[in-house]
Amino acid sequence: MKINLKQYIPILVAAAVALLCMIISAGFYAKKGYGKKYVFKFPCVDEGKYVLETRYLKENPNKEAVAYFADELVLGSGLERTKYLFTPGTKILSCFERSKVVYLDLSADIIYMGHNVISIKDGIELLKENIKNNFPHVEDVQVFVDGKYAFE
Repeated sequence: MKINLKQYIPILVAAAVALLCMIISAGFYAKKGYGKKYVFKFPCVDEGKYVLETRYLKENPNKEAVAYFADELVLGSGLERTKYLFTPGTKILSCFERSKVVYLDLSADIIYMGHNVISIKDGIELLKENIKNNFPHVEDVQVFVDGKYAFE
């Protein structure tokens, strides 16, 4: 029995093209990556406990890494059974870093206490701790509320 290879040439070409496309796609996917890994610490609804959440954040061309991280932190956790650091709706008005110090200005919405929110002082301390843990080069975090220095 004789095998006619000419009839299989279109199938082999299509398979080779499909394999090449898959290899190129995998290469682009691997190059793109997931982003930089950050660990967020949020208060748990169980008193005195914390929940760690890992997120991969890609570089944002419009913001510094610390500002982008702080925005994500203020939004809150994506996990169940966690409390908010600040009242939902609190925004970061400005965030910048100078000489190993991060200056953060939060909106006045922080002063309104809502459901499932920790105290303002605890929220500010946890915000500082999260930034220092994820950005080891940062030595201090100065927090302002609506342009006025927040208590320590």
